[in-house]
Amino acid sequence: MCGNIFQKYTDNLANVLQSKNKAYGDSFTKSVDKYGLSVIGVRLSDKYNRIEHLITNNELKENDESLEDTLLDMAGYSILALRYLKEHKDENYRG
Repeated sequence: MCGNIFQKYTDNLANVLQSKNKAYGDSFTKSVDKYGLSVIGVRLSDKYNRIEHLITNNELKENDESLEDTLLDMAGYSILALRYLKEHKDENYRG
């Protein structure tokens, strides 16, 4: 097998982001526009706390959200944040 071993994960993430962004109407961008960059930390912190809870309680799935789902969400929020920073570079952030 040749190629990028991460491609299937990133392709899946891209599909999930596209689907959720369409379903929720780009709520991430709207939230950051309204409340500021701290939204990025809050969303990532919520997901980190969820991961910690699942691992600490040895529950790989709870309330229909698995550890894998939560990790995918955390990666998704990171991508959304990167996109936001890139698109709003001159407004809020100098990176």
